[in-house]
Amino acid sequence: MEKIIAVANQKGGVGKTATAVNLSAALRMTHRKRVLLIDMDAQANASQWLMGSSGEKGHTIYDVIMRQVKLVDCIIKTKSGIDLLPSNLRAANLDVELLGVLHFHDRLNKALQELPGASYDIVILDCPPNLGMSTVNAFAAANVVIIPVECKREAFDAVVHLMNTLVMVTDGGHAIRPYGLPTFLERTNLARDIYELLKEKFQTQCLPPIHKNTRMAEAFAARQTIFQYDPQSSGALDYMRIAKELMNDFEEETEVRRPNRSSRK
Repeated sequence: MEKIIAVANQKGGVGKTATAVNLSAALRMTHRKRVLLIDMDAQANASQWLMGSSGEKGHTIYDVIMRQVKLVDCIIKTKSGIDLLPSNLRAANLDVELLGVLHFHDRLNKALQELPGASYDIVILDCPPNLGMSTVNAFAAANVVIIPVECKREAFDAVVHLMNTLVMVTDGGHAIRPYGLPTFLERTNLARDIYELLKEKFQTQCLPPIHKNTRMAEAFAARQTIFQYDPQSSGALDYMRIAKELMNDFEEETEVRRPNRSSRK
């Protein structure tokens, strides 16, 4: 499996689920990647977006992390063409049920390792708006994290806390590459100022912004990705740009690693 991408921010309403769903669609449609979207959030917004409901009748991410079922047996093919591991309200119980459990943070990672090697190119994890057990499991499994940040001062200030948590979770473990994603960008001086702060903080790992648009909310209401609902909208074009930039970065990273491998032979 090439990349596992966590979409995370402990602040709600910053565009996490819209990013997880529409980035999945962009990578699948324009880059022909095999993508699995895992809904880690008890609110199950990604599941509702792609299924029309949360995963009430079948197995969910809760069952996988509690080791009651194998991950591969929980994947659903959605009408959008995106493969989904759904969630429901039971995922909120993980914060209590995993307390004191040894290696609780590594359960998702172990479950993903059991997938057949050629199943997916990219796994995207839609994290809840908190830094609880689900998000910690996502960080432990991921090698990339995308942090959607609404172009407002309070949203930018919350990034520092998230980055500190990311460092603690991965300390002494695997490397994880953080990307900042400006969301709900408007034509105001404040929004532009926050966008500049994000570019300064994340440097080359600041992704192109998602502009504020009403079509995204309409797409959610229609239970369609933005590419199904309005492929010419600014939201569709924004997510295509993000997918392209990520794929370019991943390809450059692969090229950099190849000489190192050969030099050790």
